[in-house]
Amino acid sequence: MNHIYIDFIMKKCQELFKEKLKFYDLSWKEIKISSIIDQIFMKVVRIQNIQKRGFQEVKEEKIIDTFIDVINYIVITLIKLNIDFKKKVSHSEVMNIYIQKFDQLKDLYGEHTQNERISIENLLEEILYLKQKETKILYNKLENICLKMLNMTIFLSMINIPKKRN
Repeated sequence: MNHIYIDFIMKKCQELFKEKLKFYDLSWKEIKISSIIDQIFMKVVRIQNIQKRGFQEVKEEKIIDTFIDVINYIVITLIKLNIDFKKKVSHSEVMNIYIQKFDQLKDLYGEHTQNERISIENLLEEILYLKQKETKILYNKLENICLKMLNMTIFLSMINIPKKRN
């Protein structure tokens, strides 16, 4: 994976995130991180099922759309770890952290992927680990796991983009 693809997927994800932020505001700020992890889990299982079947039932939502949802849920988790929502928070503050997390991912790329086999199953293992350890994970470890999951999801989205036929 290269930074050009990270920039491409970040732009796609960011456009959707901004649109939803405009319509729904910070509605997710009250949701517990464990509930967001549940959403990530459901979306990743959907991707896994599509891959196993070789096709998807719902044609309107492409597999890349589901990857984008997973990426945005992971970034929401990272935002929640980095903002004190007891204070007034602006959309621009949220977007700044959103962008910071992708930039941080670019800086960390290589650390997370060199010695790892990345698959949907590996991503599910990380999610299940978070679900098991919900309240026992320290902030830094949770942030590192989320960055690792973000890296894995972006990589998996890249290899799952439908190829154009000539």
